[in-house]
Amino acid sequence: MIDPMADLAGGGPDMSSMMGGASSNPDDNNQEVFDMDAFRYNFRKMDKMRSFMGIVAGCVAGILGLTGLSGLVCFLILHTTVNLSILAFKMNFNLKAYTQESMISFLMADFQKCAMSFMLFWTLFFGLVYLF
Repeated sequence: MIDPMADLAGGGPDMSSMMGGASSNPDDNNQEVFDMDAFRYNFRKMDKMRSFMGIVAGCVAGILGLTGLSGLVCFLILHTTVNLSILAFKMNFNLKAYTQESMISFLMADFQKCAMSFMLFWTLFFGLVYLF
């Protein structure tokens, strides 16, 4: 099995990283293979993209002078856009092939961490541009 997002070649049924209802019979069509190395690699890439999005969105919101709810709306729109972009361009809207998460948990992943980065850079750039 090849994971196109991670560019890693997964192994066959003899790998120790199989999870779920996997059986030892290679002819069984109900076999579920989950490559943990590919999952970790994909998760790290998505984590970096989401963290970078939080930083850039905070810089944009600070430079534009957004305050209050308009800054929050900016973050929510950009966070959702980045997650949908990952889902569309990297996963081809096939979430179950890459992760065992639901759609809601995928869209809300790293939300708190990204929000903290966003607020840090939002207040920093707002202060640099409008207060000093």
